[in-house]
Amino acid sequence: MSEAVPSKNSEKKAKVFNLEEMLAQTRMNISRKNEEKAYDEMSKSSTSLAESQPSTSSSAIASGEENDDSDDDFLPMLPPGFKTDKSVIDEDANVDEDGSDSDFDEGEAISITRLIPASCEAVINHGKMTVTALRAEPAGVRFASGGLDYYVKYFDFQKMDMSMKADRELLPAESHVIHAMAFSANGETLAVASGECIIRLLDRAGKQWAETVRGDQYLVDLNNTKGHTAAVNCLEFNPIDKNEFISCSDDGTLRLWTLKDYKELTKCINKHYKVIKTKGANGKRVSPQVCAYSPDAKWIAAGCEDGSIQVWKYGSLYVNVQYLVRKAHSGPVTSLAFSPDSKKILSRGLDDTLKMWSMSNNKTPLLEKGNLCNGFKSTDCGFSPRAELVFTGTSSPKPDVPGQLLFFNPENFDLVYKIDYPKSGTSCTRVHWHPRLNQILVGLSDGSIRVYYDQNMSNRGVMQCVTKPVKRNRAMEVVREDMVLSPLKKEVTPWRIKKYLRMQDNKLRPEFRKPADMPMDGKSANGRVAASGGTLHSYLAKQIGTARNKEFLQDTDVRASILRHAKDAEENPMYIDKAYRKNQPKKIFQETTTAPEEEEEDQELQPLFKIPRMG
Repeated sequence: MSEAVPSKNSEKKAKVFNLEEMLAQTRMNISRKNEEKAYDEMSKSSTSLAESQPSTSSSAIASGEENDDSDDDFLPMLPPGFKTDKSVIDEDANVDEDGSDSDFDEGEAISITRLIPASCEAVINHGKMTVTALRAEPAGVRFASGGLDYYVKYFDFQKMDMSMKADRELLPAESHVIHAMAFSANGETLAVASGECIIRLLDRAGKQWAETVRGDQYLVDLNNTKGHTAAVNCLEFNPIDKNEFISCSDDGTLRLWTLKDYKELTKCINKHYKVIKTKGANGKRVSPQVCAYSPDAKWIAAGCEDGSIQVWKYGSLYVNVQYLVRKAHSGPVTSLAFSPDSKKILSRGLDDTLKMWSMSNNKTPLLEKGNLCNGFKSTDCGFSPRAELVFTGTSSPKPDVPGQLLFFNPENFDLVYKIDYPKSGTSCTRVHWHPRLNQILVGLSDGSIRVYYDQNMSNRGVMQCVTKPVKRNRAMEVVREDMVLSPLKKEVTPWRIKKYLRMQDNKLRPEFRKPADMPMDGKSANGRVAASGGTLHSYLAKQIGTARNKEFLQDTDVRASILRHAKDAEENPMYIDKAYRKNQPKKIFQETTTAPEEEEEDQELQPLFKIPRMG
């Protein structure tokens, strides 16, 4: 038996690395390098001027005092034969010791217009009438729009394509104009304010799951009414509490609501939990047009019809205002916006002005900009996500005045950037700058929505849709399948012949099935009436009635079908037969039928003009 030959690598052993020795060697190399560097500096300083800086001694280096550049020298040992890239060295040579590029001009300022994501534009069609409400959810997955056409449309960025069509189309308030909309902090609920005094709450699918109660308009004290009694102008969700929202109405009140008061039995929020009354200079009721929360949810502000701005501290009794500007505008306030630090308020009014106010001074505005056309009560204003800019839109009811989207410097209200809408009669009514997407949604009076974004600064949103191809609607397409049999080929088998015969037979060939109908809710839905009603009783009644009518219609002679039960009726009298036992014991039936004689009309019952005159 031959001996086993050892393999070539059987005598080799694994190499063992001593980390302590490697670390000690690295330290020695660093200290030696630092000493050489210190020696070079000392030699240079000896030949320099007397005012030069003193060099670092080798003893100080040995004691642990190192220069700022020593951190860069602490590197692992390079492998033998390693060569550095000269291009990298050349790039590093252009960089100063403080890490700044030598080619950078410190005096050059970055243009603030680069912060506006308006390099690209997407056009979305809402309808043919003015867009009066526009809001995107905090996560930026979708947004909703409402207009004077009473419709609310959902736009889901994940489902949209290049056609930019709405995902859902709703009529939440029937024939009432949509005034405002707001998403909750988690995006699960959309609150819709309309010309009705009821606020509708919709879920993600667009289905109404709750509403606020209608108030009693005959009660004088507004504290006793459970809800609004007039049209709701504006509403906002609490930026911190996802269950709380505030609304303002023409009845002169702001009301705080919470979703926790929802009752499953009534399908509505039965009562508000707080009422705030807005009063004018003479102490009488004044209608609030807009309302807003501060970003930290510590303040609640309202802009009223008389041009005043009233602010209350959140959680107080809401009896006295904490901040009041009685004559902020000479016309109704159309929009209010808090700065990100909640120390400033931006207001827009129908007096064609834009003003900025400080929470510490209510006497005079910090900044004011005039000659800004405003013809719609829904014209917006606001701050950019980091308050580098201030934006607003211009609108006019005149058909020959085009609208603009304007951006101002918040320090001096100088015009920085503007977007014109050259189409005549196109006004900018709604503006919403989403901080997470960094995209600007603009609603116009011609029924269109413009979404502005930048490919470098914006995130997701409409950028997912502009490159997605349009899907074809193949629901109504029919594919016809034919088989051609060639008797000269060997592939013809009995199975193929049978399949060919089945396809030629119209009776055995399966018909094309249409798509299934939508499920029905209730007795009728989607224009279709339920076949059997909505209850078990109606279903049984219909089935019994159909069976009896079928038997009855089979008999052509109605008289014969009735006399067919005469024998059973004579043996077992139940109803009418008992009344005729004495006066008519033997039944007499008419054998033949004759036409009834024409009766003469009673002249006493005839009108006077129809009675003939006597000679």
